[in-house]
Amino acid sequence: MPAAPFCRAALVGVMIALAAPAHGQTMFMDDDDSWYWPGCPIELTDHRIRQVIANEGFSNIYLNVRNDDRIQVRATQGDWVYLLDVDTCTGEIMYGQRLRPAS
Repeated sequence: MPAAPFCRAALVGVMIALAAPAHGQTMFMDDDDSWYWPGCPIELTDHRIRQVIANEGFSNIYLNVRNDDRIQVRATQGDWVYLLDVDTCTGEIMYGQRLRPAS
């Protein structure tokens, strides 16, 4: 019987640990009573960002600068080199600018 308080304390500790949000961020409740984290709790890896951009038809993909939840990417599509701003949470291309003809 003396192990029961220890087991109860361990169970409570595990429940608290599982309820804690990732990266120590606070969760918020939306208007439709669904929970969400503000910002991006998990960013895509560099490899995954390259895969997403390649799936959009780009090649020769080079990652430049990460800023907040975005990254600059230089990539070739067809006969042109582009500078892209990519969302690091979703991989979505937010903005693209044609730089120069590819050689």
